[in-house]
Amino acid sequence: MQRDRIKVYLLTGFLGAGKTTLLNSLLQQSRDHRNIVIENEFGKVNIDASLVAAQIENIYELTAGCICCSLDNELLEVLGNILRLEERPDQIFIETTGIADAGNIIGMFTLPDVKARFQLVSTICVADAENVESRLEEVAEVGKQLSCADVIVLNKTKDLAVTELVRLQALLENVNPLAYITATADGQVVLADMLPQEGRVPAPALTPSAGIASCDTPAEKTPHKINNVLFESPQPFDLQMLAFVLELNFNVYTDQLYRIKGYVAVKDSPEKYLVQSTGNYLTIVPAGPWGDTPPSSTLVFIGKGLKSATIDRILRPALR
Repeated sequence: MQRDRIKVYLLTGFLGAGKTTLLNSLLQQSRDHRNIVIENEFGKVNIDASLVAAQIENIYELTAGCICCSLDNELLEVLGNILRLEERPDQIFIETTGIADAGNIIGMFTLPDVKARFQLVSTICVADAENVESRLEEVAEVGKQLSCADVIVLNKTKDLAVTELVRLQALLENVNPLAYITATADGQVVLADMLPQEGRVPAPALTPSAGIASCDTPAEKTPHKINNVLFESPQPFDLQMLAFVLELNFNVYTDQLYRIKGYVAVKDSPEKYLVQSTGNYLTIVPAGPWGDTPPSSTLVFIGKGLKSATIDRILRPALR
C-alpha cells in the first residue's frame, strides 16, 4: 500500500514580519501530529523551547545560504533524509529567510519524485501591517513573497484603525487576487484557516465572448508597481506551444513576472488543464472534464508593471 504523502507548510515573509511567532502558533495546534521543522534563518533558531520536545520530532537547519537559491540540493537531501526516518513525520513546516524568493521552493514540490512523497499544502506569507506598504516599494522580494502565497497573514494589526486595516487588505488583494487574506494582532492563527481556497483559482468563464479579453488591475496609485493581468479567451491553446511561450517568457521576464495560475482549454482535448508557474518551474497538468462549463481559458499573471498588451503578445502564437 502506498504511504500517505507528508504534508508540507511553507512559511515566508520579510524580516521581522512574525514568521516564527506564527510557526509557534501552528505547532501548538499540531500536538497530535508528528512534526518536523526545516529552518533557513542562517543559524538563528527561535522555536519556543517548550514546543521542541512536545511537538517537534526534529529540526533541520539549512544555514549555508538562502534556501530559495543556493540550497536547492541541500533541501532535497534533507527531504530524502526525512523519508529514511524510521517513523516518518505527518507534517513538515519550512521557514524561509526573510529575504527569500519562495518561488523555486514551491516549484520543487511539483517535481514528480518530490510530489509523489510530499504534499505542499499551503504557502503562507506573513506581512507586517506596520510596514508592508513601504517594504513593497523598497524590496523586490516582498512582492514576490506575497505573489506566491496561497494565504497572506496580515500581522501586527492591534493598533490599526478599521479603515486602515480594510485599505491594507485591499492592497494585498490587489497584489495577489489568488490568495486568502486574514489578519491577526499577534501572529496567532487557526491552522484550518491556512489552507488554500480553491475558489480563488480563476474559474473558466461561463459565457466567453469572441476574441481575447485581458485587463490590467494596477495597485491604486501605489509606487510598488505590483499588479495582475487577467487573460481570457474562448480559443483553445496548442499545448506544446503554450508550454514553450510560457517557459521562454518566464525566463526572459524573471524580474518582472512572478506567478501564473489558471485553467486553459487545449486543442483536441476534452479536459481542462491547470497552469501554474512560480520561480523557475512551470506545470501544465490535466484537471478533469469541463462538465457543463463551455471550454475557455482564464489565466492570472502577477508581477511588476505587467501590461495586458504584453500578455496578449506572449500568448497569441499559442492560440489555435
